[in-house]
Amino acid sequence: MTRGRPESSEVVRPGPGACHSGLRVAPDLLEARFAAGCDTRLCTAACCRSGVWLDPRERDRVLAHAGIVRQAMDPDQPRDPRRWFSRRVVADPDFPSGRAVHTRVRNGRCVFLNGAGRCVLQKASGGRGGPQLKPFFCSAFPVTIDHGVLTLDHPKRRSQRRCCAATAGGPLTVFETCRAELRHVLGAVGVRRLRRIAAQRARLPPR
Repeated sequence: MTRGRPESSEVVRPGPGACHSGLRVAPDLLEARFAAGCDTRLCTAACCRSGVWLDPRERDRVLAHAGIVRQAMDPDQPRDPRRWFSRRVVADPDFPSGRAVHTRVRNGRCVFLNGAGRCVLQKASGGRGGPQLKPFFCSAFPVTIDHGVLTLDHPKRRSQRRCCAATAGGPLTVFETCRAELRHVLGAVGVRRLRRIAAQRARLPPR
């Protein structure tokens, strides 16, 4: 996650069931443009090679399902759950519990990335009906929350391929490229509210 405190003024209220009650909206989120054909489903996992931050409650849910996580791993991935997470817990108000922990890194990648660069937590979740083990901010990327601000993750941390990187002058908006990620963070109701904010900004005269 970024730690940059981007400027913002508008506030969007996520829909029912969301983790946050209200988020300021960074201008870069609504102004970002992406290249034609950009698709976050083409993710190359460059964003999580250095490990990821997650809420301790998410860590505990992963540990409670350690058996199915191990089954989803490659043979050379660490099977001991004690080697999956850092012991350090930091204060971070962007997480529901107000705290965050980090996944460990092994051989230059998050311990949960397999040899194909895919997340075994997502694989272990098994789709609908299965335990949701993939961390919130992993599913949200490149959308993120930074000090209560809904924004895009820092460009230097995004994949250099077209899956997540914004492109100056591109034809696609964040609503077209990050549709699933925005809905994950805001819910359908929250996305509609964000669209109204974007439409209102588009009608304002340039500064």
